[in-house]
This record gives sequence, structure tokens and C-alpha cells, in this order.
Amino acid sequence: MKKSLVAVTVLILLLLIIMVIYPYALKNTKNKLANGAHYEPTECWFEHSYFPQGFLPQAWLFGFKIKRIECGYLHTRKEETNSLFRLPVVIIRNSLWHNSKQPVINIAGGPGASAWLGQEMMTRFWIPEVEKNNWQHDIVLYDARGTGLSQPALHCEHYFQDSITLLAQNLQPEKEAKLGYQLLQDCYQQLAKDPQQFDALHHLGTIRSANDIADLANLLKIEAWHLYGTSYGTRLALEVARTYPDTVASIILDSVYPQEIDGEETMPSLYVDAVEGMLKACKEEPTCALNYSDLQKKLYTILRRLQANPVILILEHNQEPIKFVVTPSRFYSLLYDAGYDINSVITVPNVIQSLYADNHEALHSLAQGSLDMMLDVSFSNPVYMEVECNENEIKDKRAYIANIENKYLYYPVLKRWQLSALTHDFCDIWGAEESKDSFHQPVITDKPTLILSAKLDSATPPEWGKAVAERLPNSEYHEFKASGHAVLYNVPCSNDIVRRFLNPDKKYPIGCQSDNPYSNGERVVWDSPSVGDIF
Repeated sequence: MKKSLVAVTVLILLLLIIMVIYPYALKNTKNKLANGAHYEPTECWFEHSYFPQGFLPQAWLFGFKIKRIECGYLHTRKEETNSLFRLPVVIIRNSLWHNSKQPVINIAGGPGASAWLGQEMMTRFWIPEVEKNNWQHDIVLYDARGTGLSQPALHCEHYFQDSITLLAQNLQPEKEAKLGYQLLQDCYQQLAKDPQQFDALHHLGTIRSANDIADLANLLKIEAWHLYGTSYGTRLALEVARTYPDTVASIILDSVYPQEIDGEETMPSLYVDAVEGMLKACKEEPTCALNYSDLQKKLYTILRRLQANPVILILEHNQEPIKFVVTPSRFYSLLYDAGYDINSVITVPNVIQSLYADNHEALHSLAQGSLDMMLDVSFSNPVYMEVECNENEIKDKRAYIANIENKYLYYPVLKRWQLSALTHDFCDIWGAEESKDSFHQPVITDKPTLILSAKLDSATPPEWGKAVAERLPNSEYHEFKASGHAVLYNVPCSNDIVRRFLNPDKKYPIGCQSDNPYSNGERVVWDSPSVGDIF
């Protein structure tokens, strides 16, 4: 009996030793490439013990981490004499017992968006999100150059506060464009005073970021990436596929922003098309059309009223009251911003009708969401401005002005706003290094590619995704009627499509079931009117 007890005890100890040592042996170690890029493993900068929901009350009883998570830093390849950036990397392992040979790498949007690698978002968002998605692959998260927790991170100290000051003023379009230009000029001059930040500012761009992703693959000794990009992240994913095809297993493109699209040149058209597209979608849905009639005419009336008498809202930022003066151009921007989230899109008819009736409640909610997005401190505005101005330029100003004249024929105040932005173009300050013509050539790849587009996406319309799908021979295209920008965050069932795409040998469901009436992305459930219809 004693011998049996001893044998069982020894076996348990051996199993415990294996459970501790074997996963440790799977960790990535230091590695360096001939180009100077190197990987430095480190203790994670966030607490990451994670337990399935049912075990949370008893979590203190356990001393081990159920999720195997590794952290480290990618030191980017040397340019001239220095490795300019130190990029944080988080690897969320799918298994305790092996590493994925082909992990998924998340490529954030923007350009300038962070990957949300701080304590709060790792524990509140990423770890539960990975568990829910169940993609059956390791997930690699990283902050791109200048964003989030990268070193150096590029931010302007007074930019957000100065933006708040500007929003509190009733400004004509020409004056607002001039002050906004001055704000961005001050930001650039502030960065210029710091040699490290100024040097880093001039080593950004899609091609350099593609180099980083390829270097990280080599440093982590993986076979190939499943690239998962959202918005600008799709442009970067496509560039990796073009420049480093051997590092790519497959591509997931959510809300496509391809190389051949000039972001600055297309913006005036996007503003009009996005808002008019939302109104058209309401008009084509019987219940919405019945509740909200003549929205286009009401919008014209609202813009004229706001020109004479702007609406003043008191919003909130960091638990402090913020004065927000709603001018015509700012109101139109709020409607455009709604296209980032289906929960905002469905309020647009109610916002227009309510404001037409001088009811500001719905407008207040929409404006607060837009303000929160505008003042997101995790977003690097310098990275956005430098990369966009390097890679996008207005090639024919006469054609550009003619387009504005045509698009804004029925929006005279907004036409002044767009033309003023051309007069005070922030790319006159940022982006001295223009991209080569070859960069803007459409990317062609035979890698398996999943493309997700949204009918109501204001930033990356579905036509862009369709065009990419038509030229990729091994692509699968899905378009959702009831989604805003970033389909995976708007349409729950789209995750089933991604899971099935990543694991073609497994029989995952094609669709999904949910109590959410627009979870399948096919039906828009518009907000009920908060005021009666106004004729």
C-alpha cells in the first residue's frame, strides 16, 4: 500500500514538473537577424492570470495561468546606424502544449491606432475576445511604430486639449481650417524639438511596417502568418503579402483600404456618399421610411439652421464637462463618424428628425460617441498624419476641386469647409517623403484571402473590398448590409466565417444564432423615433 502511494505521489510530482517545465521550454528566446532586428523576451507588463468565467469566484485557489501568454519586444531593423523603435509584442497561445506553426497576427488600423496592450484592455478585451473567438491558432498582438506602448511613442502634448478649445468655438469653415492647420503645425514643431522623436517620425510607413512583420516572423521562427488586418491594417497586410509572400499563409481583410486608393483624394466623396447612403438605407426599409420621411430635406434645413444658430452641447471628457458647438460641418462629421459602429448608424434617422424638431437628446448621444473617438489618447495623430501624407497626395488639384463642386452642389456651407481644408492642407506640413508609384499598384496574390465589407461603412466602402476580391483568384468575399466599419466588431456571426476560414479541415457552422436582430448582418433595425414625424 505504501509503495503504491509513493508511486502515485512520484507520478503526480512528475506530471506537475512536466506541466511547469514543458510550457516554459516552448517560450521564445532571444534572437537576432543579420539586418539588426532582434527579439527580446520579457515579463509581461500586465497581470494576466485568466480563468474561465465559472471559476472566477474560486480563482484565488489556483496558482497557475490557464492561458499561456508571452511578452517581448521587437527591436526594428537598423536604418542608418540605429534600431529606431522598440515594439511591444504579446503572444496569446492557443494551447498549453504546443505553439502554432502559423499564428494569427493582428494588424491594427489607423494608421496610428494602437493594439490596446495595456492592463485594462488586455484583461477586459483581448483575453476574453480570444477565448470567445476560438480561432484555434496562437494570436500575436503588437503595437506598430510610434503607436501605443511602442518606444518612442509619437504624441503631441497639447493636441487634445487644443482640439477641445477649438470645438468650444463657433467658427466659420475658413477660420476653423486655419486654426486646425495651426494646431497641426504646432504639433509638428513640438516633435521637431526632440531629436529622437523627430528622427522616428521620418521612419514610418507601410513598407517599413511590412518589414517589421516579416522580421518578427523570422525572429519567432514561425512558418508563416495568418494576417488579420482591419481598415488601414488591410493595406499593411496586402503589402506584407506582396513584399514577403513566403511569410504569409492566408489573409483576412476586414474593411479594405487598398494601396490604389488615395485616402486624402477620396475623402470629400466619402463624406457625402456615407451620409447619403445611410439615408437611402432608411428610405428603402419600410418601417424606417414610415417613421422618418423626407430625411434629406430635413438635413438640408438643419444645415441652414446651424449656420445661423449653432447648437451648443455639454459633453464629457475625463469626467469633465466639455463645450461642443455644433456647426454645419461638425454636425455632418458626426453623421459620418456614425458609420464606424452599427449602433450609431441606426440612430442617424432619429438624430436628424429629432434635431429638425429642436430636440437635442439623440444628437447629444451621437456627439459624445464621436468626441470619445476624436479624443482617444491611444491613437497617434502624428503617425496618422505622417503616414497618410507620405502615401497619399492630391495629384490633380483642379480635378479635386471640380469633384468638390459637384459633390457638394446642395451643401454650400460644407463645400466651403472642404475647399478650406484644401487651402490649409495639413500635408503641407507632414509627409515630406512621398511614396513611389509602384506602391500604389494593386496587390495581386494567390494566398487564400477572406474579405469582409459593410454596406454602411463610411470609411472603407464595400466597392473597395469588391475590387480587391475580383482580382485575387483565391479570395472569398462577404458583404453585410447591417454593419459599420470593422465588420468583426459589428456583426457577431462574422466570427464564424473567420473561424471556418482559418480551420478549413474542421466543420464549423456557416452562420450563427443570436438574440441580436442584426447579428447576421442582413437586417438593419433602426432606432424608434423619439419625436413624432414632422412634415
